[in-house]
Amino acid sequence: MARENCGRENGVSGKVYIVGAGPGDPELLTLRAARILGRAGVVLHDALVSAEVLGLAARDAVRIDVGKRCGQKLLTQEDINALLIAYARSYEVVVRLKGGDPAIFGRTGEEITALRDAGVQFEIVPGITASIAAAAAAGISLTDRRRASQVLLMTMHRGAGGADFRLDGVSTDTTIAIYMPGPDYALVAERLREAGWPGDMPCAIVSNVSRENQKIRATQLGRLAEEEALAAPALILVGRVVAGDADAFAAGWVEAVMAERLGWRSGAAE
Repeated sequence: MARENCGRENGVSGKVYIVGAGPGDPELLTLRAARILGRAGVVLHDALVSAEVLGLAARDAVRIDVGKRCGQKLLTQEDINALLIAYARSYEVVVRLKGGDPAIFGRTGEEITALRDAGVQFEIVPGITASIAAAAAAGISLTDRRRASQVLLMTMHRGAGGADFRLDGVSTDTTIAIYMPGPDYALVAERLREAGWPGDMPCAIVSNVSRENQKIRATQLGRLAEEEALAAPALILVGRVVAGDADAFAAGWVEAVMAERLGWRSGAAE
């Protein structure tokens, strides 16, 4: 059982469940997440949570979109925090529904702080994060011991301090999962090349993973800057594991290996 905050002594009757909605396919939800959604009195959800997942919420649940549209926030984080606290005083089950896993590149930490300060009970319900779902869709083992000793999860979005991401010292036996790469992949390629990664390093761009419009594109680091951006939500996997069982990384391996691996998945790869 996830850690809870006890707030009943402060007159708060409800509980907030911070739930991971996974990558989009409702069959990838945990049983606990689906069960809690079915009991929800109110659901505050990210914009990218799929309609199929939202459809699992209780029929009479209040649904509130608190996500971003084209980079514009509908509500500030402070507004969202205030709503969670306010609804916890009126509803027994309040769900904060986040895409992927709540603990990966979301603002769950800020929401937890606000709930604790207000004496509101909460529980975190994990979900499948995009990098895990993308690797599964592409048939990739992120930690294939023959090619990778570690995994790095990172995002192109700047942090609270405004610092840009750096890859100095990241060895090429690392599998890198780059969340929210944006529409221009040139910066990703530039930073990896600056860090000493070779141009023939395998890459996979995965868009809308687990959904009907899922796309997977294979390429190499030296060609990444020239790739047309896939629709958000998208993620880039970089590392030797992307090649699967290929022994050579010469030009031309990508198309052959990925076509063989993904060709049977109609409409899933391009």
